[in-house]
Amino acid sequence: MNIQFLTNDYILAWMLLFKASITEEIQALKEKIYNTYPKKYMAMQKENVEILKYNKDFIPDDDTIYNIIFESETFLNLKKETEKHRLFLMSSWDKYKKETRNNIKELIRFDIKDSYNILVVHPLLDTVEYIKKNPKKNICWGKKDDTDNSLRCLMRIIFTIIRIELGEKEAKNKEITLAILDLAINNELHTRISKISKYNEGFRNLRVLKRQLYPYWLMYMGADKEELVSYMMRDQIAFDFDKYPIEVGLRKVDLKGFIDFCSNNQKYLIRLDNII
Repeated sequence: MNIQFLTNDYILAWMLLFKASITEEIQALKEKIYNTYPKKYMAMQKENVEILKYNKDFIPDDDTIYNIIFESETFLNLKKETEKHRLFLMSSWDKYKKETRNNIKELIRFDIKDSYNILVVHPLLDTVEYIKKNPKKNICWGKKDDTDNSLRCLMRIIFTIIRIELGEKEAKNKEITLAILDLAINNELHTRISKISKYNEGFRNLRVLKRQLYPYWLMYMGADKEELVSYMMRDQIAFDFDKYPIEVGLRKVDLKGFIDFCSNNQKYLIRLDNII
């Protein structure tokens, strides 16, 4: 898995124009541009898709408004802060990438051949955007809480990348795919790198589903009955392991195969009257 952290003036400018204003100066600039060039402004509404498709090869049909933004002092200041954020994200990846790559290989068991470009925007924009089927593999990223915990932030980026890789699976069964991906990245990968169980983290709306899939997730990781107890103690998630016959075949499939197993057997695995 290769990840590059880049900036792109066009996507930053577009976000400043069409997302909620992050400063009073941006709001004033937007109003001034709209009042002067209303038709040109509205014609740009969907250009974020083209920028995400082509990144550095994007050429606007009309660069009038972009040039106005690029020359503004407000944009130049935000661009500097965005570059600082890019360096923060890149530093986090550099720090953890070797361990992350090794563990991802064990957890998903399929290769991610493409290189992903994280197009960093100002964190106050609080956004993540990507095109599901895009050979360029560009993800626009800038979240308010990125700097609260650099490792957690990295896990979210990895989650997004593998979510794109699993797009076909998610289209068929969204909740199960996201729950398993949450277990793999935000829980297990995060736990392995931090050396502290992170099974209390992840998407709140998926917690019940994840707890029901958890015993089978441990089997996927290769746990036998004795190891199930160790994992339960580590993660503080209790279940009656005698009720769960070991599915030895799960340790031989990749993450896509595990998603298929859970999807095909959900009638037996997921029961609201059997919440752990």
